Amino acid sequence: MTLGAALRYAARGWRVFPVKSHDKVPATTHGLLDATINERAIREWWTDREWNVGVATGAASGLVVVDVDAGHGGMESMEGLAIPETVTVLTGGGGLHYYFAHPGYEVRNATGLLPGIDLRGDGGYVVAPPSSHASGRRYEWEVL
Repeated sequence: MTLGAALRYAARGWRVFPVKSHDKVPATTHGLLDATINERAIREWWTDREWNVGVATGAASGLVVVDVDAGHGGMESMEGLAIPETVTVLTGGGGLHYYFAHPGYEVRNATGLLPGIDLRGDGGYVVAPPSSHASGRRYEWEVL
């Protein structure tokens, strides 16, 4: 299941790497630095394993992600904020990931922009659908 997703993301130009199941910890020696769009490498990683899918953010994949952590007040922080309509992930922890196109200049990772709201940019990553969360739920694309 996650192999197919990893291959689809790589075909979009998103650099992927395996992350430990039910976790957010990279499963490769160099973690995020191992992220690739190389189909052969991706297939080798997922041979006989069902890893979570990590997606490198920033210029590497052309993505910036606003990470809303429900467990740290992120949903409350979002009240009254106007977020442009964009591709959104429902995280396994009950939060949200808002995906945006990278603007073409450095976007640093930032934590605590507001309580429970972080930014994943250059040098960062997110766990992507259909990965499993420690809660037992899966990350899912929001369908409007």
